[in-house]
Amino acid sequence: MVRRFLTVLVFLGLMIPLFSVADPLRAETPELGGAGGFPVWSVGDLKPVLTVNPWEVDLGAIGPGEEAERIFYLKKVGSGSLNWSMEGPEGWNRSEYKNWSMEGPEGWNRSEYKRLAGVLEEAPEPVKIQLLFAKERGQEKSQGCPLILRLEAGGASATFLREAPVGGLRESIRFVSTGGTRTVFFRVILAKLASAPLMELSPLRIDSGTVRAGEQITRMIHLTNRGREILKWKAGLAGKKGMPATTPPLMGRYVSFLNEAVAGTGSYSPVGALRENLEFSGAWAERGGYPSGQGEQNALRYRFTGVGVSLFIWKSPEGGPLSIYIDEQFAAYINSFSDRWEKVEIPLTEGLPDGPHMLSLVNEEDRTILEGVRIFGKPVLKGSPGWISVFPDSGTTLRETDYINIAINTRNLEPGIYGERVLFLSNAGEANVEVSLEVAAETQSRFLDVYRYVVGNDYLYTTNPRAEATRLQTMGYRNLGIAFRLFSPGTPGTTSFFRWFNPVKGDHFYSSDAAGGGKPLSGYLLEGSIGNIATSRLTGTRELYRWYKPATGSHFYTTDQGGEGLGKKGYRFEGIAGFVR
Repeated sequence: MVRRFLTVLVFLGLMIPLFSVADPLRAETPELGGAGGFPVWSVGDLKPVLTVNPWEVDLGAIGPGEEAERIFYLKKVGSGSLNWSMEGPEGWNRSEYKNWSMEGPEGWNRSEYKRLAGVLEEAPEPVKIQLLFAKERGQEKSQGCPLILRLEAGGASATFLREAPVGGLRESIRFVSTGGTRTVFFRVILAKLASAPLMELSPLRIDSGTVRAGEQITRMIHLTNRGREILKWKAGLAGKKGMPATTPPLMGRYVSFLNEAVAGTGSYSPVGALRENLEFSGAWAERGGYPSGQGEQNALRYRFTGVGVSLFIWKSPEGGPLSIYIDEQFAAYINSFSDRWEKVEIPLTEGLPDGPHMLSLVNEEDRTILEGVRIFGKPVLKGSPGWISVFPDSGTTLRETDYINIAINTRNLEPGIYGERVLFLSNAGEANVEVSLEVAAETQSRFLDVYRYVVGNDYLYTTNPRAEATRLQTMGYRNLGIAFRLFSPGTPGTTSFFRWFNPVKGDHFYSSDAAGGGKPLSGYLLEGSIGNIATSRLTGTRELYRWYKPATGSHFYTTDQGGEGLGKKGYRFEGIAGFVR
């Protein structure tokens, strides 16, 4: 008994000094009035302290295309107000928030710089945390799990991105305030596959180009199941057995900018008929075979004929501002930034005069990936029964990728624009793939008239003066008439005849070699192909001679071996550029 009494006295002796020490979170001069003379404290006497609830957030398990969302709260304990701000997830790369890359340093990268901060009064501040497992990144496959973390609080949001391996992930988010620093943890299980079947089709739009009546072509669609359960699917056209009776009609001709040959090389160049209509300036890379603007003031110009146009792009965490012009007139300003990868169609303009026009895009910063355009004007026709067949037209997919063949037979089709939707029905939902092509008339001319224009010492040759009318008029070019004739693209024995322009010299240069044929082209901008030129003498062709004036750095092209008398004006003969009509 005596021992217990001594123990209580010792305990009280230790506790009394503790109560006599001033608590930094309390008022400096507390009131006395409690039993035994002890101070009486109230919440109003406390300095503000930051608390979080809960301090650990469980997001569960997510797979490709899935997301999880939770809310936690910031709360103030004590009197007065409390200023707070978020520092972001642990290890995020503060220097890379503008030009992030999932291949970059380990950890999070910020894709949208918006400061999360606020002032806490009496009411708690909710913070929403959303984590998305992105199912795609443009046309590239991720080695890990591409994650998009979005935090919303105080009327603002911040987005962070990273890749993480499959499995458990536990991360922390740090908050600093005038009432201390607090850390919130969140955990998630990343699954390689979604919990339910997930059908992924690529591509969703097929541009089969221009074909002759009677030709048969085949295109391929990749069908992948990104879920853990078996995907059951079937495909076909509207009106077929088990398919909807009708589908919305297609409006406009889809033109894809895809060049599969350059996918993965990092450098984009147009292919086929696109070389006739696409012009680039600045640094354009490729993403999955599509053109991707990088840096500032990268421009793309596309010639089209019709009454309107819409643009297909990827919105993504890499995206940025894009200025759009139609016939050199400002048409729209869009932002291709998005928290996640998504393909969108942006209507630009309709009601233009039916004829040639120029679509110009200026990529102002960051990266914008362009998929293609839709041109309005000509009606989209329906093919005769059986003109499109699908095989295989049904199946089950677990882990593998199935390859679906789309066979197109143009034997009974009249010249014109054709389009169709190939429908896919599955236990994971519905989707459709758009197929587009043009059937050309057999009587279509194989030859293109080349018009010569001049301003000063600059000779400009074009097969489409209507499409370049604004430029020709603005710069004061004078029409000198038809100089020679080139061949239509695809003519056997011919190749593209490319045009470059040097804005400093004020000179156009032409060559059948995409690299310039050994000519130094420093300062020259590639403007695309103006038609096809024969590389050897074909029936009915003649030489196209190139002349050069060293004093001005100007080039001149003619079928006259004597150079149309320009030898007397300082021009020198440089050789044969090719063979023309």
